[in-house]
Amino acid sequence: MLNRSPEPRSPSVPDAAAVRPDYAGGSLVNLMASIGEALGYRQPERSGHAPLELLPPRQLRDARNIVLLVLDGLGDLHLTHRGTQTRLAAHRIGRMTSVFPSTTATAITTFLTGATPREHGLTGWHLWLDEIAAVVSILPCRTRGEGRPLREAGVNPLLLFREPTPLAARLAATCATVSPRWIIDSDYNLTHSGPALRFPWETRDQLFDRIVDAVRAPAEGRRFVYAYYPEIDAASHDHGPDSLEVAAELWRIDEAFGRLLERLKGTDTAVLVTADHGFIEAPADRNLELDRHPAIASMLSRPLCGERRLAYAYVRPECSADFPAALRAEFGDAVRAVPSAALVADGWFGPDRGHDHPSFPSRIGDWTLMMAPGWTLKDWLPGERRHRLVGVHGGTTPEEMYVPLLMARC
Repeated sequence: MLNRSPEPRSPSVPDAAAVRPDYAGGSLVNLMASIGEALGYRQPERSGHAPLELLPPRQLRDARNIVLLVLDGLGDLHLTHRGTQTRLAAHRIGRMTSVFPSTTATAITTFLTGATPREHGLTGWHLWLDEIAAVVSILPCRTRGEGRPLREAGVNPLLLFREPTPLAARLAATCATVSPRWIIDSDYNLTHSGPALRFPWETRDQLFDRIVDAVRAPAEGRRFVYAYYPEIDAASHDHGPDSLEVAAELWRIDEAFGRLLERLKGTDTAVLVTADHGFIEAPADRNLELDRHPAIASMLSRPLCGERRLAYAYVRPECSADFPAALRAEFGDAVRAVPSAALVADGWFGPDRGHDHPSFPSRIGDWTLMMAPGWTLKDWLPGERRHRLVGVHGGTTPEEMYVPLLMARC
C-alpha cells in the first residue's frame, strides 16, 4: 500500500504534529484530477492539478463506470484502528490528506469542482460574504444567527457559486449525484452538481439502491456517479468519534457496502470510497467561548468565521499589533494565531496557479486561529442555539486530516 508522505511542515505553523494538505499528489484535489483524467474532459484543457499518486488515471481508464462514495467523517485512522474487520478496510489501498481546513464545506466543494480551497473560495462552514456584509452558513445558504435565506437577503446563490465550473459540466461522461433528499435540491447542490442527474435518497438502503439505479440508468458513453452519506459525521458530532453510535453506524454502512459490490458485479464499475475529513474528541473543558473573553472579542471587527477548530479572525486595525500577544496571554498554547496571508503564501489553501476565487482573500480574515488538539473556539451570535459538539474537525491533527481511499472493481 502506498501512503504518500505530506510535504514538509510549514514553519508558520509551530505544531510538530500538524499535517499539511499534500496538493502535489496526495490529496482530495489529486483524487479528482485522477478521475478527471481517466474520464476525459469536454474541453481539451486538464484540471491543472497533478493526479493522485496512489491512484494513477490509468487504473481507472478501462472502467465504464466510476462511483465515488463519500462517507462524511470517516477518517483513515478511525478506519484502520476501529474498523479493521470491515469490508471497507479490506478494500483500502492507502490514505490521502484532506484539504485545508479539513471540513465538509471546503472538502465537498473540492469533490464537486476538482478545485483547491483558494480556487473555489469556500473556506469553512461560516463564511464572510462581501455581497451582504454578513457571515453566512454557506451550505444551507443562510445568514448566521437569524438564519435568513440568502435569497431573502438579495443574494442569488446561483450567481454566488458561478465559479469554478462544476466538475460534472466538464467531464466527458454522463454524471449523476446521489444525495439525501433534504439537500439534493438545495442552492448549493444544484449549482455545484451542474448538469448531473439527481438521485435522491431518504434511508441508508435507498442510498445504495440509488447508486445501483445511477449506474444502470440508460446513458451514452462512460459514467461518473458521486454519492454522499452524512451519518457517520452526524453521529461523531453528537456522540464522539469513538462512541458506540459511530461504531454501529460504521458496521451498518459496511454491510450495505458489501451488498452494493455484489449488486454491481458485471457492470464494469470502479467503486471508490473516501471521506472529506476525520474527527477528534472535543472535551468539554477545552471548549473556549469568546463571550467569556471580552478583551479578545473587543479586538474583532466581525464575528469569527470558519470552524471551531480553525477560525478566521478579522481584527480591528488599531488592535492588529497587539492581537497575537493578547491571544497568548488569554489562551496560552490552546490557540495559535498565524497570519492568513502567510498560510496562503505557504500553500495551505492550495498552490498559486493564478486561478484564485475573486472573494478568497476576504474570506480568510487577517489571522487564522489554529486550535491545539482537543481545543475549540466558538463565538455566539443572537439567534444561535448554544450547543456542544462532542466530536469536531477542521484542524490539522492526523485524525482530522488523513482520509482513506478504498477501491473495488465490479
